[in-house]
Amino acid sequence: MAQIILDIRDFLELLAQLPGWFLYFCAPALLLVTGLILAAVHADRAYPPLALFLGAVGTFLVASIAVSLNDFLVWAAIYVAVAVLVRLFFYIPFPKRKAKRPREDIYKTFHADLDMGKPVEAELPPVLSLEEGELQLRHVDSLIEKLRTSEMTPADRLELDAVARSLESYRGRALSAGDARALNDCLSAVLKLSAKYSL
Repeated sequence: MAQIILDIRDFLELLAQLPGWFLYFCAPALLLVTGLILAAVHADRAYPPLALFLGAVGTFLVASIAVSLNDFLVWAAIYVAVAVLVRLFFYIPFPKRKAKRPREDIYKTFHADLDMGKPVEAELPPVLSLEEGELQLRHVDSLIEKLRTSEMTPADRLELDAVARSLESYRGRALSAGDARALNDCLSAVLKLSAKYSL
């Protein structure tokens, strides 16, 4: 017990050696800096505990140097004003980090008709006539309709919708080699989903 009292006394003597202005403004300054950081990262829930903790630390520091009650009241008013000001920062619309949607590049995958170093497919003769392409499209459409009536996970339904949107660009025309490959990719994706849901 005596050792604890000595340690507290040594700590208070150390505080007494610090400049008074540092002890006076330490907690409000820390609250201002950390509050701005929390507002920028949208950590609203972390602010109240932080403000209470720094308020308790500041109260202890100011109580160790305050000469009168008025000094403490002035510090408390400053701290509350800073706390309210920092809380207003949370209403500033800081830009949020854009969350990556699951499988957001599925739609792009089925439209990748050009490869680096390969000839442009549009300049080559079509490999599937209009009738052949429409036949394959009708087959894929029938599988998609069956899948839409089944209980699918949100991720699988998102993939199915991406495939269905991709098919629209292949309708009503003859298909190049790149189009045929993309259409086969769509068919493969639909067949995998059909096998998954036992259709």
